[in-house]
Amino acid sequence: MHKVFCRKYGEELEGLEKPPYPGTKGEDIFDNVSKKAWKEWLEHQKMLINEGQINLADRDSRKWLNEQ
Repeated sequence: MHKVFCRKYGEELEGLEKPPYPGTKGEDIFDNVSKKAWKEWLEHQKMLINEGQINLADRDSRKWLNEQ
């Protein structure tokens, strides 16, 4: 099991099984974000998409969501 010192919770927790994105951003998340925090982000992301009526086909919308 992959353990990380979670950036959100400030403690060592179970990490993701693999980086969620390619490249340095994915590696940073893999190394510093717990599985629990990532799951919470995915739920929050859904809320942002639905409430903000974000069109993921639009590059600017994807960029904004990525910055969140």
